[in-house]
Amino acid sequence: MATRRDYYEILGLNRKATEKEIKTAYRKLAMKYHPDRNPDKPEAEKKFKEVAEAFAVLSDSEKRARYDQGGHDAFGADFNPFAGAEFDFNSMNFGGMDFSQLFDMFTGGGRGGGRGRGGGAQRGEDIEFEIGISFRSAVLGETLEVRLPRKAACGACSGSGVVSGTGGDRCVACGGNGRIAQGRGGMQIAMACPRCRGTGRMPGSACTPCAGSGRRGTEDKLRVRIPPGIQDGGKVLLSGKGNAGIGGGPAGNAYLRVRVGADDTFSREGRNLLCEVPVGIAQAALGGTVEVPGLDGPTTITIPPGTRSGQKFRIRGKGVPANGRTQAGDLVAVVQIWPPEKLDKASRKLLEEFRRLNPDR
Repeated sequence: MATRRDYYEILGLNRKATEKEIKTAYRKLAMKYHPDRNPDKPEAEKKFKEVAEAFAVLSDSEKRARYDQGGHDAFGADFNPFAGAEFDFNSMNFGGMDFSQLFDMFTGGGRGGGRGRGGGAQRGEDIEFEIGISFRSAVLGETLEVRLPRKAACGACSGSGVVSGTGGDRCVACGGNGRIAQGRGGMQIAMACPRCRGTGRMPGSACTPCAGSGRRGTEDKLRVRIPPGIQDGGKVLLSGKGNAGIGGGPAGNAYLRVRVGADDTFSREGRNLLCEVPVGIAQAALGGTVEVPGLDGPTTITIPPGTRSGQKFRIRGKGVPANGRTQAGDLVAVVQIWPPEKLDKASRKLLEEFRRLNPDR
């Protein structure tokens, strides 16, 4: 006979855990192991059931007291941990997931059927879209005008989904409280009334423009500030600019994912900018001054005699500009020695003499 796991161990708690800690642990683990989030992991459903059973016992003061005294042996073989328990999943935020399938999960009915939309106010979905910007815009920052496709509240019904002036009578299914209790196998779950969607009032005639959804597709024009120094793949948060909520719920957020183009002059390592600086043979051997391109104009640096190809020279504070608490990066000039493409007779004779005098070079 397999040993049953300790309920406190399942929830990751000690025996002195408060009611709030028990509820918090349950929320976290139920979200983690919910089968809808783990469709290809059969073990997740098993763990989810364990978590729900542990919560059903430890959230009930009488059952918890019995369990603390005698453990699993305190209950008979036919003990139903969910008997008399009432789970109000609509009042518990699990990221918009529908928990109505719990009945079938614990009574062997399977997980068939579609996921229903919960009633009452629901937060709108977050959305994400992508935009391409130039390398220099990413480094220096830029304000852009973007077009954002999203679902907005229907103007015809003000987001209610029903024709104004219709409906509003007390719901006959739930008696106007917006909740109904359903049970199976001794387990009670309080959920939003499907007839009135948790409002407690009978729905009116469906709004024709939005087909009763309360939302319609639209495209917003927004001016978005791209912060200086954003990396390729970085995101800009547009708070409250996602899809409109349902039933008066708040709108979700929008995330602008940035794709940064390549630059002919510069590349980037963190907050440092790199650029190649061509130097002739004579200048590399004798030393001198060279011009280095920069975001705000060229800078002149001095290279020592005997400078090698690939040698780096750092110009402090000339990289990605400072942004808030982040210091400015550096500009790194990478020397590349370029021999002349064509040699006249005099130059060739001088180089041959140089090679004769410096055979190791």
